[in-house]
Amino acid sequence: MSRRPRFRDLVSVVFELREELRCSEREIQNLRRENEVLLEAAEPLIHHAPARERFAFIHARRERLGIRLLCRVLITDLYNYHGWVRAEVKRCERAYDDQRLTELVVEVHTAHPAYGAPRVTRELQRRGVAVGQRRVARLMREHGIAGVTRRRRSNLTKLDPGAAAAPDLIQREFTAPYAFGLHRVLDGLATLINARAT
Repeated sequence: MSRRPRFRDLVSVVFELREELRCSEREIQNLRRENEVLLEAAEPLIHHAPARERFAFIHARRERLGIRLLCRVLITDLYNYHGWVRAEVKRCERAYDDQRLTELVVEVHTAHPAYGAPRVTRELQRRGVAVGQRRVARLMREHGIAGVTRRRRSNLTKLDPGAAAAPDLIQREFTAPYAFGLHRVLDGLATLINARAT
């Protein structure tokens, strides 16, 4: 036969449970406060961070925390994130193509060091590579490749900072005369303001 618990035992168990509940409520309250502080601190970062950085952050932590939770906390659209993930394959392909194209650009540039982006583009197109001039220019700029400029800038006029200004021999005046009757209006206005001030 099972023994019925005594009243004192029940009271002590209820007391322990209540104390544990109070501790849990205090802990929840502290966690809520900390969460509010963290949200306030992170809000400017969330709103000013570019979308690709937010998506990369979500992508790196998706297994541990879950995509929906991260999107909700970072105030990011779930559908945009999934679009970013789908486009990741194309970005990887483009990076690989850029790497191959950079090798070709370096090859053309070592053969013809004077070539700039337009000539390098034409040479690549002659070889059968379908590429545009802006993309070649971007890759050359990113890798510090530049064509040799043989022409010097022709700056013919070199001012002497210590030279005196040329004298005005014909005594030109660069002030405009008053428009028709404007000086009378201004004089009358000044008289009116002086009269009100006194």
